[in-house]
Amino acid sequence: MIGLRNMYRVFQESRKAAREHATLAVLGDSDRATDLTRVLGAQRGVRGAEIILSVPDGDGPLTLSGKAVEDPDEINLPSVSEQSVAEELVPRVVGALNEDYLISLGRGYPLFRRAVCEEVIRKNARQNAVIGALPIPGADMPVMTANQGRMVLSLAAIHGEELSIDRARELLGVVAAGFGLRALSRQVVKLIPFGGWAAAAAIGYAGTVAMGRATMLYFERGHQEVGEKEMSEIRRRAVEEAEAFVSRLFRR
Repeated sequence: MIGLRNMYRVFQESRKAAREHATLAVLGDSDRATDLTRVLGAQRGVRGAEIILSVPDGDGPLTLSGKAVEDPDEINLPSVSEQSVAEELVPRVVGALNEDYLISLGRGYPLFRRAVCEEVIRKNARQNAVIGALPIPGADMPVMTANQGRMVLSLAAIHGEELSIDRARELLGVVAAGFGLRALSRQVVKLIPFGGWAAAAAIGYAGTVAMGRATMLYFERGHQEVGEKEMSEIRRRAVEEAEAFVSRLFRR
């Protein structure tokens, strides 16, 4: 899947990212702040916190700030149930963060884990789509596979996997073996009405999304490999998302 030199570089980058800290704090004296702290598993007080959610008295919006936050924001949260927090708050926090803190946020706070994984997957998929669209024959595959390797190891770190060079090689082998790139490529060529570099961009996007989703399920299920029927559905959805992304990309 990936050359030894590239794998070592990707491994070192992933291990460095896994060592970053993203501590989440909730500020405020209201019952809503207390409930949010409990749901998120956050700390009270800003000491050592990189991500801060300030909860006002009353029903006003929460304020998101902290050194890990690239885009400070105000977030309306209608209620502090786990479902509401997961649907309304979690995606906004993940989308506002500096990417260096994503892995540690997902690893440390289970409610954020899936959203962080999806952000990592989409980021790498977008990069591989752009790489695939570049008119440089043969130059795309080493970079794409390095991105996919980094993504797999990032997802492993988010799920608390210990990263060593041997473990990295094992994980990449397991994921690549069950992925089915040829089947996905055939789906892209059949279903996406583009040719040339656009098709390469779609394959890069869809392949990365499908590999990422399969990897995410593999770790969520305690190292249980994804079955072929489910993998086929993952590839189908990845192709649909790739078509939408590439259509937007080539309209720019």
